[in-house]
Amino acid sequence: MAKKSETKRKLIQLSTGELHYAMSRAVAQGDWCFVSGTVGYDYTKNELPESAAQQAQNTFANIMAALKSADFELGHTIRVQYTVSDRKYIPEVLPVIKQHFGQILPAATMVVAGMVDPKMKIEIEVTAFKG
Repeated sequence: MAKKSETKRKLIQLSTGELHYAMSRAVAQGDWCFVSGTVGYDYTKNELPESAAQQAQNTFANIMAALKSADFELGHTIRVQYTVSDRKYIPEVLPVIKQHFGQILPAATMVVAGMVDPKMKIEIEVTAFKG
């Protein structure tokens, strides 16, 4: 039987903006970590870059920060959902996706949909398991 402390839920927040949307960047419980849809906002510069590729790079940096805060790594990713705001960005973000997941090969879905902020071009959500 697992100890209560091993199964306690850990909430990860990377910005005050997450509280505005009543969410956590990630929730970890036991061997599982669920990272919310994450965008390419650069928190060190307080900006969202214009380039879809740079937004994708920043998105992965934000996801890795959330996973690290939960004691997980990007290599624990088993499922991913990519959302792009326009099909035209797929060729630009695909090399970044391959850079980070080319060896991991998680189960994946990519959808095209509108974003909360029209400047956002990509959002990535991951599920990680380290059991």
